[in-house]
Amino acid sequence: MTDTRDITVGNEIRPVFYEELDLLGFSQHWSYQRVEEPLLWAIGGRKYYYKGELVAEAEGGGLFTRPTLKVYRDGLVLEPVDVDGMLEKNKALLQGLVQRSMKFIWQTYGKYQNKVDVTAVAFSGGKDSIVTLDLVQRTLEPSQFVVVFGDTGMEVQDTYEAVKAAQERWPQLSFYTARSKKDALTMWREMGPPSRIHRWCCTVHKTAPSLLLLRQLTGKASAMALVFDGVRHEESASRSNYDEITQGGKHKTQVNASPIIRWNSGEVFLYLFDRHLMLNRAYRHGVVRVGCAICPMAAKWWDIVSWRVYSEDMRAFVEELRNYAASAGINVSDIDRFVEDGGWKRRAGGRYLPSGGNRVLEHKEGNKTTFTLHHPTENWLEWAKTLGRIVQTGETQGLIESKNGTVYPYVMQRFDNSVVVEIQNLAQADRYVISAFRAVALKAAYCTHCQACQVECPTGALQIRDDVRIGEGCVSCGMCLDMRGRACLAAESLKTSEGGIALQGCDKRTLHTYQHFGMKRDWLAEFFSLKRQWASKNGLGTCQFDAMLMWLKHAELIEGDRKSLTITDLVNTLVKRGVDDLTTWAVIWTNLARNSTPVRWYVTAIPWGTVISKDELVRRMGEYFPQSESTRRNAVKALYTLLTETPLASGLGLAEKLSTEEATNGVFLKRGWQEPNPVAVLYSLYRYAEKTGRYELTVSELYGEAEEGPYILFGTERETLVAILRGLSLEKNDLIRTDIVRDLDNIFLDRNRKAIEVLDLV
Repeated sequence: MTDTRDITVGNEIRPVFYEELDLLGFSQHWSYQRVEEPLLWAIGGRKYYYKGELVAEAEGGGLFTRPTLKVYRDGLVLEPVDVDGMLEKNKALLQGLVQRSMKFIWQTYGKYQNKVDVTAVAFSGGKDSIVTLDLVQRTLEPSQFVVVFGDTGMEVQDTYEAVKAAQERWPQLSFYTARSKKDALTMWREMGPPSRIHRWCCTVHKTAPSLLLLRQLTGKASAMALVFDGVRHEESASRSNYDEITQGGKHKTQVNASPIIRWNSGEVFLYLFDRHLMLNRAYRHGVVRVGCAICPMAAKWWDIVSWRVYSEDMRAFVEELRNYAASAGINVSDIDRFVEDGGWKRRAGGRYLPSGGNRVLEHKEGNKTTFTLHHPTENWLEWAKTLGRIVQTGETQGLIESKNGTVYPYVMQRFDNSVVVEIQNLAQADRYVISAFRAVALKAAYCTHCQACQVECPTGALQIRDDVRIGEGCVSCGMCLDMRGRACLAAESLKTSEGGIALQGCDKRTLHTYQHFGMKRDWLAEFFSLKRQWASKNGLGTCQFDAMLMWLKHAELIEGDRKSLTITDLVNTLVKRGVDDLTTWAVIWTNLARNSTPVRWYVTAIPWGTVISKDELVRRMGEYFPQSESTRRNAVKALYTLLTETPLASGLGLAEKLSTEEATNGVFLKRGWQEPNPVAVLYSLYRYAEKTGRYELTVSELYGEAEEGPYILFGTERETLVAILRGLSLEKNDLIRTDIVRDLDNIFLDRNRKAIEVLDLV
């Protein structure tokens, strides 16, 4: 059981202790002693093995729902694992691993000791960081490194106990705790709950405080650090491509070195047992990886265990999620299901948040660009110092002189709840300058003093405490404004798309109703069968035919009208795949999302994870479209039929039925496609590239304000998308190349290819 190299990424092996068995109810099926030693093993969190035999599985479950136990061997009497015997059998293996890792630590330290200002061990209280810390302290002298615990304020109590135990185990080491100056709950309320798209929490509560602490320790504004971490390939698909040493991957002033990157989880536990190291007791309750009490990236298994063991650590955050769900219009009876199903994890913007909304309006007129900042939280003029030298020529006006000598006259007017800034000459500037001015507006409007920008400053000129101060040392490098393409974390998290990004160019006066008829699977099958003869030989009524004609046009399957109907090349391509192929429907959905107003609205205005009814869709549609309720109801009826009478509902998860009773009442869940086809993903990327004219994309933009793409269309989770992109890049590098390592997320498509070619070539 210790050799797990044939186990797929993410399916880690772990020991199972009596606390987990008690928690899940295995005591009703098996007899066992309540001892410190493990009793059996689990793979992937849910499959339990005893002496090499699969004896039970835990299925389903969630934050508020207990999993179902499938016990294959009832009445077992479990004997504790023979830890000493296991260690003896794996002695040579473990010695080899340890020697290699310690050699790596020593050589890496020797390589960088004169190139960095400080060496640190990133300590989380989890098993991997405990092993890493022990290896480093066995290799280096205590004076050669420090230990930094990144306290997010969302840790479970057992993690704090593990940190305390580590300090007692190694009193000779220098332990430091890095914390954000604002507590986690306050930041949740100011920036919105973190999601898989807006993971501001890691930057705000871990990276930024840790870097600021190291700068404080060294007394240098931009201290270079060598950081030993516990990253391992086996943990996830994204980490499986990490290098042992990465310079600038997490931050430009940081070199990350991962001594146990090739270790599997079985080997990590072997080392812990062999060295008699402390084990975070969260593992004894069954968690696979220790993390924050509540996390948008956490798996269902973490939710199952954490709420039953650490509910007090989680309660305040869960209440925030319930408040968010209520603000989003989720029915009271469905709120806990929304939280449990992870609807909040897919939050893409600030809609429904008390602090959410668009606070910056930009208007161009001739040579003048006007920024209107509503309820700004910071001084625009202070942030504007990052753009260049400011010369005030009056109380409300002045000049901004950029590094290249270009002068931008400005006029700034303050009102009760807003600030209006007029900039001259900006319309002729290049996109980098325009982006910098936009970033200044966003920062002044949304700044929460999270200090993420401060760690980007190479000179220490930017200081953020209760307000923002830009000192004379600012060299206008733009690092704090770019933030790796994100400008401002708070703005990214809180902005909204006002009814959907893709609808911004849509005439609100046009709402396609399709005479309340939605496309059905059988209708498309008939069209695929008859093709050019469909117009004359179909079995539809007159109104149904007219509706289907419009659906086919919007799906880009036909051109022309009833008298001059032309079948597009896409039809023959999809016919080969078949009417029941999910990729066929994914392609149709991709095209409808561009051309059909109700589909475009549904794609962009209804968040993933939302439980919603037809009546609620009609109401929400009224927030954007001015048409009468009866018109909106017809559009929703057509949309609902399209979703539920085709594989779009269950196959792509776009309108998943929750129960027979709820389905009867038109209630469904917008869950998303759990296992998207790579071909469909690539097609959606090429369609997006064709629309924007850009064939160099980033993963981040697809989870930001991209009008199209696999997230907004299918709800594809980021880690899933990254894995798909890597696979496509390896197998079809003539169509797509990627550069996705740590914080790099570049996607390169072939501008000489068309989206339809993808369907034939892959």
